[in-house]
Amino acid sequence: MFLGPWQTMKDEGIEPSTISRRNLLTFGAGALSAAAMSAPAFAGFKGEGRMNFQTGQEWIKTFFTSADEIITYYADDFVFEDATLFQTITDKTELHAAFAPFENQDPDSPIGVHHFDVIRYDGGYAPGSKPTMREQRPGVYTEAEYKEFAGPIMLGDYEYDEWAVMNWIWKAVHNGPFLGLPAKGKSTMTRGTTFHCYKDRKIVREYTLWDFRTVAIQLGQAEPPVMFWKKPEDAA
Repeated sequence: MFLGPWQTMKDEGIEPSTISRRNLLTFGAGALSAAAMSAPAFAGFKGEGRMNFQTGQEWIKTFFTSADEIITYYADDFVFEDATLFQTITDKTELHAAFAPFENQDPDSPIGVHHFDVIRYDGGYAPGSKPTMREQRPGVYTEAEYKEFAGPIMLGDYEYDEWAVMNWIWKAVHNGPFLGLPAKGKSTMTRGTTFHCYKDRKIVREYTLWDFRTVAIQLGQAEPPVMFWKKPEDAA
């Protein structure tokens, strides 16, 4: 009956022996909440305890303040994937090069000024976990198609002990073209999702997806989607 609360305490880094059985029985979740409040609120990539919302915010802020620092958050063997850009990186030199342009927050930076903020964090412990892969190519795809599109997904068969899904927003003020689109002097906003697998507090697998179409719409390069699922009076 009490396995759930005891596990919760362990997940939050609370030593169960510090809470009496009487408190557990009398106060239930309230006692656990009070105890959890005494646990460290910020663990950090170089700290201890469960990764959390603040850890996610640390990651997303660091990549546009220090390329040298952010690459230390990744394991020596890792896969970084931005599916929107069809970008897959497994080398830290390349990863540094990908992050470096964003660490310039000068208003006159060639790529403009970018702000990222985590809005929601879901995650937890998953000791001894590994991905499960599809074993055979479905016949509808040619071998070349499957290699190009499924190949990056299957990279990084690493064991992990913790995971996280972060939903974030991105605001940019552009000083030049953005991914080939005219954007100078314009401001855009979009949202994205990043999935992390951690091993010993290091990122071993990262998937990121973000809404490029919304940026293109704001830059006048694409039409807004037709909300066919809504009533006509609501679609506008």
